[in-house]
Amino acid sequence: MLKLNSSEKKTLLLLVIAGFLNGFVISTFQIQDVIAKKALHSLNWQITVLVMLWPISNIFSIWWGKILEHSRSISKYFVLTAIIGRLVLIFMFFVNNYYQYLGILIILFSFNALISPAQNSIYQLKFTNKNRGMIFGFVVSITTLVSIITSYAIGKILDVDENLYKYIFMIIGVLGCVSALIMAMIKIDKKDNYNSKKLTLNEMIFEPIKRGIEVLRKNRDFAIFQRNFFIYGSAFMLLLPAIPIYLVESLGMSYTQTFIAKAIVASLGILFLSPFAGKIHDKKNPAFFTTITFAILSLYPLILFISCKMLGSLYVNYIVYFAFFIYGIAMSAMVISWNISSIYFAGSEDVSMYQSVHVTLTGLRGLVMPFLGYLILKYFGIDVVFVVAFMIFLLSSFLSYRLYLQIDKK
Repeated sequence: MLKLNSSEKKTLLLLVIAGFLNGFVISTFQIQDVIAKKALHSLNWQITVLVMLWPISNIFSIWWGKILEHSRSISKYFVLTAIIGRLVLIFMFFVNNYYQYLGILIILFSFNALISPAQNSIYQLKFTNKNRGMIFGFVVSITTLVSIITSYAIGKILDVDENLYKYIFMIIGVLGCVSALIMAMIKIDKKDNYNSKKLTLNEMIFEPIKRGIEVLRKNRDFAIFQRNFFIYGSAFMLLLPAIPIYLVESLGMSYTQTFIAKAIVASLGILFLSPFAGKIHDKKNPAFFTTITFAILSLYPLILFISCKMLGSLYVNYIVYFAFFIYGIAMSAMVISWNISSIYFAGSEDVSMYQSVHVTLTGLRGLVMPFLGYLILKYFGIDVVFVVAFMIFLLSSFLSYRLYLQIDKK
């Protein structure tokens, strides 16, 4: 059992409520590409652009991180996210084509890049090392449970009338706004680990880049960890345009079937294993943790490759579901590592910039890898995309193990 003081208990309660409501928002991240493909009849290259939004928008995180480093309080940034980054979904009511849909999602994802570094500050300053991972995993499980139920319900609704996605997004925008406002109620005081110097406009534009490079140069282990994460993420993003195209075009899945695969089966591992994975993360070196995670994740594209060779079989959908189940097991650990491993490397420093560097690197690989995945799919076939991703996942696991051995010797 967790032993929490009164401040930790209050923070946990607010995080649970915010996480519950954020589950509705997360469901949109899981299904927005399928809606674009089926309801808006988007072309394959348009789907590729759409799935690039999340990683590319993460580039902004390094600027958010610099702002947070110079802010003693982070509550106002959650309010900003609530009003602009979440309520923007209300405008889905007026969407009639792909480009309007894309514009709204650009705003949603751009402000989402603020959430991770701001959230890390809460976990760094509000919880002890021995509780942090397990608490994060517990909140993730709640968020995931809501996302699973919501995604299934949305799938059923859209199979009846796919134009109802507009109203669904509007409702989720309001719930997401409330979620961010609840996060704003968590008061933190950075005291000694923040920079009180006011930023000029020039510093706000260029200093984050310099500061990010400084972090990577100063902390070699963190830099190598990020390199390995970059390699893993390259494989992950190669798959992004391939998945909705494979499910909708190759397998001919309905809304319900695609959401069962992408948002339900893929989330079962996160739902049930995240607290356990968080507990392990609290005790293990992050490099060892990702070694195992990347290795398990490599099975995901491998099983999808096998399913490609069984198209037309009565069992192909079940093989695909199994691939997403393995993906969910790996992601139960990946969600923990992606969100809070930076705290390990930051030590006593403000984690905001460390996490922002991590998130921004996600954006940099997102500039290239989804488009590369689309080109491989177009000219060599979707099965080749799965094979290439499999090999890259294995490479990232091997390199993570080498980093673990280096850190373990110190």
